[in-house]
Amino acid sequence: MKQSTEPDNNPTVSHEHTDADSRSITQFGIGLTFLLIVSQLVLWWVFSSLSQREQKLSPPVPAIIRTQAPKEPPEPRLQPNPQSDMRKMLQEEDQVLNQYGWVDPDRGIVRLPIDRALDIVAQKGLPQFKAAAETPASKAKPTASR
Repeated sequence: MKQSTEPDNNPTVSHEHTDADSRSITQFGIGLTFLLIVSQLVLWWVFSSLSQREQKLSPPVPAIIRTQAPKEPPEPRLQPNPQSDMRKMLQEEDQVLNQYGWVDPDRGIVRLPIDRALDIVAQKGLPQFKAAAETPASKAKPTASR
């Protein structure tokens, strides 16, 4: 048989019986819970009575105002579906960038797809623009100031 090195009952080790009263702590917890429930019920009753009072004191909205009231809020509105809007915008951009189209039919200005425009620039090079005509102000020599 195994012998224990510690005695079964140690008279020098114990707890204080006067530290925490579990009955008082339990009563406090129950009282606090009861107080919270009662206060929530009182608040519910106050808000309910104030809401009913406001409904009685508020005049009814005439039918003509209800029919003429705007159905949507004023601009700017939030996007209801940003992902769909982004897809639509990208499709419109792709259509403009990758298809032929008229920019100004009266002046004969067309829009080329990007790939075609790059091929033309690769074959012919960039266009050379004429230098702007010199103005009298640009001909004048700058004077040194002291």
